[in-house]
Amino acid sequence: MPTPSLRILIIDPEHLQRLSIEKMLNRNGYHRIVPVASFEELLIMVDHALEPFDLVVINTASVLDADICLEDFCRQCRYIRNAMIYEGKPVCIAIDNDPPVAGVFKRLSGVPDTREIEKLMSRIESFPV
Repeated sequence: MPTPSLRILIIDPEHLQRLSIEKMLNRNGYHRIVPVASFEELLIMVDHALEPFDLVVINTASVLDADICLEDFCRQCRYIRNAMIYEGKPVCIAIDNDPPVAGVFKRLSGVPDTREIEKLMSRIESFPV
């Protein structure tokens, strides 16, 4: 059973891709979603956040600065509990090379599909807030 109160942020420069991911999440019962187009907008959102985002779904194409490591940024930002970072075609790669953290951090080599969204949300739902 989904927790409809989860706060989700989608970052992708492609409007249709943001819309597609948002619709997949909507079909799974999640509606507190903010879609933005750039990493700069993500920074504004977390700078003004009063509570953490339960999930950030981000396309690596959103980061124009090659010096930014999205995995490190998401793990260290106190306003991001869980993250899905994606690029290219859909194949999952879990990030397990660091000590366990309190959230789910997933990297996809492709755009997330409905099945990946469902699996990720089920893992996030299993963690206590």
